Amino acid sequence: MRSQKRVLVIGGDLRYGYTARALSRHFDTYALGFTRRVLPFPEVAVLESAAQGVPVCDALVLPMPVSDDGVCVNAPLSPQVLPLHSLVPLVREGGTVFGGRFGKAQEVFDKAGIRTVDYLQEEALSVANAVPTAEGALQILLEEMPRTLCGSRVLVLGYGRIGSRLAHSLHALGARVTVAARRLSDRTHAEAVGCRAVPTAGLAGEVGGFDVICNTVPAVLLTREVLSAVSPDALVLDLASKPGGVDWEAAKALSVRVVWALSLPGRTAPVTAGEIIARTVTDILTEGGNADGA
Repeated sequence: MRSQKRVLVIGGDLRYGYTARALSRHFDTYALGFTRRVLPFPEVAVLESAAQGVPVCDALVLPMPVSDDGVCVNAPLSPQVLPLHSLVPLVREGGTVFGGRFGKAQEVFDKAGIRTVDYLQEEALSVANAVPTAEGALQILLEEMPRTLCGSRVLVLGYGRIGSRLAHSLHALGARVTVAARRLSDRTHAEAVGCRAVPTAGLAGEVGGFDVICNTVPAVLLTREVLSAVSPDALVLDLASKPGGVDWEAAKALSVRVVWALSLPGRTAPVTAGEIIARTVTDILTEGGNADGA
């Protein structure tokens, strides 16, 4: 049964257009920060400006990150600037603002007493998002590498949701995969599916023999010491969110080839990525989720 709740999707890249389309199957859905040309779905009411009679809504869905400066919504497809403070009157009393990584934007909603939910903290979304992230990583490797993945020596740093998915996919394609993980249990799981596994400590002594190094850990494991041991023709693919897992100054000084692939789901699979966000928001709004306020 279709809910009578109103949901407003504001800003973000193309995946959020598909988030709006997916949400429209369950709610009266509006979108702000897009043009009709970018978001051509008739089931979504596209608002060209904040002055265009935006209704008070039960929920706002903001992008990831919510804001780059803590002042305006992160809205790269918007024809106008969207100040965060202008969103407060658009949320009904008892409503919810969803977003990914609120950062400084959190203060705006806290002051207004509005409940926020960081959907990136939802386990279901994190697990589902690992699939398009891993597939996007494979796409980059196929484009950037001068050789096949089959037979290549690949080191995957981290064995969480993304690292494990990526390691399995690379192994299935015939790559010679080594996983570097801090926990013994993760290394044991990696070995059980056919990968070699090593501790993250002592990476400088391990990295020299690899064609590709894929980092999924949001911490600087690829320090100057480690990077100095990387093969000159190796490719480093960093999948970690800001500030990344690479000492960038050292990488530049040492001429290490690094690709920093941020927001891969939105870039390589916006339809799937948008549907994942919409499913998470829908689950929470229909009381099927168990989210705490951020």
